[in-house]
Amino acid sequence: MHAVEIVLSSIAFVGLLLTWKDYNARWMFIILGVFQIVESTSEPVTIQWTRHYYLWCVALNALLLALILFRGVLADKLFTFTKVRFFSNARSHYQLTIPECAICVTVLATTVLSLCAWAEIQLYYYDIMSYPFIYHHIWKPAQYSLHILESLALITFITRTLRSHGAPHYEGN
Repeated sequence: MHAVEIVLSSIAFVGLLLTWKDYNARWMFIILGVFQIVESTSEPVTIQWTRHYYLWCVALNALLLALILFRGVLADKLFTFTKVRFFSNARSHYQLTIPECAICVTVLATTVLSLCAWAEIQLYYYDIMSYPFIYHHIWKPAQYSLHILESLALITFITRTLRSHGAPHYEGN
């Protein structure tokens, strides 16, 4: 899945550059970038957990969902702690948009999929199930699909942000 994750990281980086003037978008892409760094640096260790790797995926996805939904509150707390003006601006410009809700839905679907895979692997390990169907047939295609949908939602978020700041668009031509 590295190719899809590289595409997702690239979109986040390009999105940060393109939407730099928008505090809401910049804060969103900074959070996504930090999250992706944490995820990619912890993966070599957590992948060795075999049975509990999917539980780690659930925890990471729950954290990402919380960071996206509560990033306005997080910005407010960081402003109180650091007095950096950016966090105050990020809080005052915070708004949850439809593309961000789509990202949240894909993250929630990934969380549910990871939880199902973890439960299935536990059942297989303890000989309650004879074959882990989700792990063998559903996990990778679903993860690819959800990462691609998340990338498309990020692209939509970028274009929506650029349009709201006066970038040219050609509707009605």
